[in-house]
Amino acid sequence: MDGTGPKFKQEIQEMMYVAGETEEPSLETISLVEDIIRDQVILMLTVANDLAARRGSRVFSNNDLIFQVRHDVARVGRIQNFLAWKAIRKTVKDVEDDKAELIEMDVSSGFGGATNSDPSDESSVKKSKAPAVASPWDVASFFPEEIPNEVYEDEPTDGPDEAALDRLRKADKKTQDMTAEEYVIWSLYRHASFTYRKVKRFREWSGLGVIADHKPTDDVLDILGFITREMVQRLTEVALAIQERETPRKDGKLDTAGFSSVALSKGAAEAESSDAYGD
Repeated sequence: MDGTGPKFKQEIQEMMYVAGETEEPSLETISLVEDIIRDQVILMLTVANDLAARRGSRVFSNNDLIFQVRHDVARVGRIQNFLAWKAIRKTVKDVEDDKAELIEMDVSSGFGGATNSDPSDESSVKKSKAPAVASPWDVASFFPEEIPNEVYEDEPTDGPDEAALDRLRKADKKTQDMTAEEYVIWSLYRHASFTYRKVKRFREWSGLGVIADHKPTDDVLDILGFITREMVQRLTEVALAIQERETPRKDGKLDTAGFSSVALSKGAAEAESSDAYGD
């Protein structure tokens, strides 16, 4: 760091708590986590910039980030699902805003505020679901004609995503012994982010805009916020597992004194070697 301490101390501490670190981590540990994540973000931005340059573009896109984790199918699916539901929420909000505008117009025109809502609008909102998001490197993109999503609607699926179920099991294990107050805190901390309402700080910290830049209309910041949160949580989980494995026991119990930066360093190496920053 530059001597001023971690830029995202509170956010990292909250993410680590969600991942299972209930003890308050030291400043050294938080700084180490932040340095590891920053190095990963800088690498992603550098690669994204190179990919964009190959296309002759001065700015990189969403796909230049997602392409870098394309071999982790579950992770790509989570990112695409996250973006799809973000688009749906925006669509629903726009519909609600339009309805509110119509009501205000009717009231001001003396129609008593009674409006007949458009059934097509309501049905479209009710039927909203996460649409399939195709990537340029998917096999389907090699063909000139796009296959309609409706073709797949009635096809049976292969069952629940095992990776998603595993994440739910882990979350259940972490929260099953929590009090109501602890669970409220855990739920709030799940929303910790490097980017949400922290755009200027994140850009300065990561070099976004200097190393590489993107179109303002893209979802780059949302993707980076999603990926960095998963990085911190996965790194914490791996480090905790290493610490539990290597910490000596006394009277059959773990003799731990908070989060170990040594375990964290080993966890970073293990996560990087196995591409485990995802799942």
